[in-house]
Amino acid sequence: MSTSEQLTSKASFGSVICSDALYRIRRLNNGAKNLTVFACSLLPVAAAQAAGIQNSNPNTVLFTPTAVGPESTWVPDSGTIQDDIDRVTGWFFMSAWNERGNLIRQASGPNSTAYCLGNLSLALHQLGTLNGAEYNGAAGALSLLPTAGALVGSPTKELWVVYKLMPLAGVLSMFLSLGGTMVPTQAGAYDPKVSFTYGGMIATTSLIAEKRRQEELEDARTSLISPAEMFARRVQRRAEDDRGGIYRNVWIGIAIQAVLIATILIALWFGQMGGVITWWCDVYAWMWFWYFLVVIVSIVENFVGVPFTNNWTLRISKVPHTIQISRDAPKVQARDGKDVLDAIKSGFNATSLVKLSSQEPYTKRNSCFYVVISQEGVSAAHATFRVLSKASNVAVFAFGTTLFASATLMSVSVVLMILSLVLSAGVWGRVTAMWIASQMNKLSDPVLHTVVRERLDAAAHMEEILKVPGLIIETGGHIIINGYSIKRRNPWLSAATYIGLLAAPYDIAKSAVFTQPDSAMRESRSDAPMVKSPRLRQGYEFMDSSNDDHIV
Repeated sequence: MSTSEQLTSKASFGSVICSDALYRIRRLNNGAKNLTVFACSLLPVAAAQAAGIQNSNPNTVLFTPTAVGPESTWVPDSGTIQDDIDRVTGWFFMSAWNERGNLIRQASGPNSTAYCLGNLSLALHQLGTLNGAEYNGAAGALSLLPTAGALVGSPTKELWVVYKLMPLAGVLSMFLSLGGTMVPTQAGAYDPKVSFTYGGMIATTSLIAEKRRQEELEDARTSLISPAEMFARRVQRRAEDDRGGIYRNVWIGIAIQAVLIATILIALWFGQMGGVITWWCDVYAWMWFWYFLVVIVSIVENFVGVPFTNNWTLRISKVPHTIQISRDAPKVQARDGKDVLDAIKSGFNATSLVKLSSQEPYTKRNSCFYVVISQEGVSAAHATFRVLSKASNVAVFAFGTTLFASATLMSVSVVLMILSLVLSAGVWGRVTAMWIASQMNKLSDPVLHTVVRERLDAAAHMEEILKVPGLIIETGGHIIINGYSIKRRNPWLSAATYIGLLAAPYDIAKSAVFTQPDSAMRESRSDAPMVKSPRLRQGYEFMDSSNDDHIV
């Protein structure tokens, strides 16, 4: 066979294969079309195509506002179909809607639930079909409200800083989280070396973070020191930094948070007045009950969600003036086989006499900063509470979804108002919390945070910080100056427990006696000649004194 004949034979064979393939495709296409037509014939007939409602002109009114005969029972207790249409297309009056809900629940006494259910049954019978469809759709949309927490935002360490440094603002942020988690649950998210981003909601600057990195690099180049000593250096440098410390703008943020919470409560109040729950008929504040239940669960979850069981918080400011502390003031240090952390927890029940010179000028520090030492890991009890908190959060979510899905008489206008106001308040609440965090970090570091692996490391950090001279440290209810406890007070009675940085630092002059200098008492200011401390290479200790007082 020649080459031309072979090519012709191959071409014929190819055309046969293509023709067969096209034939099979056409057969499959016709079969699929016939199957689709058959399946569509089984679907319900649309109302506009049903028998008795045929109309060739779609612009012609299908129904006339005439009385419906007794045989038409699909609109109970309705005189005309036009009334049913008017209920949907007319104006919505909030006052009348609320009054109907109040009338349903107005019965009192032992049979109030039965009367309420009876009134609700009568009201539902008097609804038109269009109203019923609207209320069912509105209840379905309202059932999405328990998922609002996921729309507000993801957990960030900035929100943990807000809660840690300004508990009031932190708690208000939890009111606005709508059940969402604010604080990260992984220890890696709290890395102090990572700069704040504020969730991309606030403009950021890296000047402070860059300065901190340069200082740490300088420490590493000068000498090989322990992490505890390096952290103590950071504390000393921060104490000498007098920038910032004006947090008046934070009060504006707290006021905005209060307004947003009031907006949520007002929106829910109007919604719960007109809406009625079938299985909880005679309860008025059912939306408020759900909201405060969500708030409680959210506060608990954010409290136990922090991946540190052991935290030690110090509130630090500079010693404002020349002071003298009694020689027998208890020194905060490890004793009796216990570390310094146990010593602070056990407490020192003593009040030391503090003396100030009346001939020296006095400067009061208006700001302070926080130091937080966290130990990695959670205890067994903490882990149990985290599991229980997660289970309660799921239970509250299921309860809220069931509650809103079973709500009756909920108008779509009211539901739209509730969703718009509540979700907007939640989003703006997150933005406000981020703005508060940015205001705190605007000029200086309001908090120095370190994460350690072992309790011994935490004790070492605490000991090095206590060696830094010229500091007033508030921790565990104690007022500590230069490593000596001068006073113990109830932390629950301190404003700093509730408003954090907004509270003024401890004023040593309020508990001091002003005296004239004499031969039995020598004074030394914090800027007097000092000698280098072998324990803190860049820090200083005040010169020893042979008198009966500790000179600070």
